[in-house]
Amino acid sequence: MLRFTVTFFITIANLFVLYWILRKVLWDRVASFLDERSRKVRGELEDAASAKARADELKDRYEALLANAENEAEWVVKDAEDRGRAEYRRIVAEAEAQADGIRRRAEERASFELRRAREELAGEVARLAVAAAARIAGRSLGGADDAAEAEAFIRAAESGRGR
Repeated sequence: MLRFTVTFFITIANLFVLYWILRKVLWDRVASFLDERSRKVRGELEDAASAKARADELKDRYEALLANAENEAEWVVKDAEDRGRAEYRRIVAEAEAQADGIRRRAEERASFELRRAREELAGEVARLAVAAAARIAGRSLGGADDAAEAEAFIRAAESGRGR
C-alpha cells in the first residue's frame, strides 16, 4: 500500500513549485517558440501550395504551348506541301508550254523544210522533164519559159492529187 509520508508531500510541493517556476520563466519562451514554429510551418505550407499552384499553371502553359507548337508545325508542313504542289504545277505547266512551243516550232520548221524540198524537187523534176523532152524531140529546150511551164505543170499535178 501507499504511504503518505512527509517526504511524499514535500516532493509534491517541490513539483508544484518547479512547475510554477518553469511556467513563469520558460512557458512564455516555449509558447512563443512553438507559435513561431507553427507560423513558420504554416507559411512554408502556404508557400509550397503556392509553388505547386504556380508549377501546375506553368505545366498547363507548357502543355498548351507544346500543343500549339505541334499544331503550328503541322500547319507549316501543310503550307510547305501546298506551296510545293503549287510550284510543281507551275513548273509542269511551264514545261508543257515550252514543250508545246518547241513542238510547234519543230512542226513549222518541218513544214517549211517539206515545202522547200518539194519546191526543189519540183524544180529538179521540171529540169529533168525538159531535158528528157528535148532529147526525145531532138531540139533544144531548156529556156526559162520551158522550165517555168514545166514547174507549173508539176505543181498543178501535185496540188491535184491532194499532197
